[in-house]
Amino acid sequence: MPDGAEEIAIVKASSDSGLTQQASLDYAVDELKRQAAKVGANAVVLTGRDTSSEAVGAPVYGGGTVVSSSEVEIVQGIAIWVDE
Repeated sequence: MPDGAEEIAIVKASSDSGLTQQASLDYAVDELKRQAAKVGANAVVLTGRDTSSEAVGAPVYGGGTVVSSSEVEIVQGIAIWVDE
């Protein structure tokens, strides 16, 4: 935490939108920054990261189900204001 920073809120975001795990992480961090900006912060201190697997089933014409899974990147941080 930078000296003199004012804590505003705890923010959390997740994403499974990327084609790779890194791309999903990038999307989640971008969302975290947007959430922090909405509450008036000009910086975010990352405090946690997690990955979760998500299984999705879709019925197939003629019977049966196709099951796929995706990795969801979850990030958490503290939205802060730092005087520049």
